[in-house]
Formats: sequence, structure tokens, C-alpha cells
Amino acid sequence: MTTEHFVKPELGGFEDKIVTYHEAVARIRENRERGLKVVLAQGVFDIVHVGHLEYLRRAKLACDLLFVGIENDLCVRSNKGDGRPFNNLVDRLEFLSQLQSVDFAFGFDDAPFYSDPASRDAYILRYRELNPNAIAVTTWDSNTNLKELQAREAGIGLLYIDVAKRDSTTRLLHATGYE
Repeated sequence: MTTEHFVKPELGGFEDKIVTYHEAVARIRENRERGLKVVLAQGVFDIVHVGHLEYLRRAKLACDLLFVGIENDLCVRSNKGDGRPFNNLVDRLEFLSQLQSVDFAFGFDDAPFYSDPASRDAYILRYRELNPNAIAVTTWDSNTNLKELQAREAGIGLLYIDVAKRDSTTRLLHATGYE
């Protein structure tokens, strides 16, 4: 399911923070033209934990607007297995849209397979199309070198977020016996 085809839920004012991928592209462009610093944070955000919250909070402190791109259900299933995501895209969008640090949340329309070399280009295309000032990455991210290369090829900076690696959704699901 892409964000293009779901009905926005009534969230008591938060529904305006959920946008489609194409709306995110337009809003980022408009706000950059106004001189605002826009940062893109991205991930699965399946079971949100303190590490996610700190990553997003610190990313927001470094910009005027924080957009959060969330991997869609097909992408998560392809990369993490049939039992994932635990929470579907709509639920993940609703949850993140209610965080004070998040200005806008959207689902990605594509579903790159992380280990596929062709996915490298898919991320570069995403970054070029979205065109934020920077992409937020944690300092401990195992894919930092790849993300640096992708961002450089897209002409976008990286914002390094120094947060302790506290948890992961995969570890939490293993601990509960889900996976």
C-alpha cells in the first residue's frame, strides 16, 4: 500500500502532518525556496523506541522542518521477513505524526531491497527528488559510508546524529518471542 491510496485518518489536528511522497517533494521544495533548512529522517519505525525518539528529537533541533520518510510495508516485508512490519504503514504514519519533533511524515512509494546493488540508485533518486538540505543519519549506522556516497551523488548533505544505540525493533521483537 502506498500513501497515495489511503484515506487520511482523523487525528485531532495531526492528520495535516501526514502527506504523500509527492506532497513531501513539493513541500520540501517550497520551504527550501523560502530559505528554511529541511532535514529528511528515514527508516522503518515499526515499533518506536527511545532510540527512535532521540534520533528524531536531535534531528529536529538541527533544522526548521523535519520530514520523516517511512519504508512501506512491501519494502519492510522484503527486507526483514514475512512477519514484518508488526505495525502497518498507516499505523506507523499516525504514530510518528503525533510526535512534536516531526513536522511531516510520509511513506515511500518504492520498495528497494537493501542488499540489491540496484537499490543504491533507488536511494539516490529518492534523495534527488526530495532534495532536502540534509539526510539525518546516526553516527553508529552500519551503512554510513553507503549513505555518504548516495547523498554526495544526489548533491545533499548528511546530518550526523550522535545518539547511543539503545535498541532496535528487531531486537525487541526477538526478546518478546515474536520473531
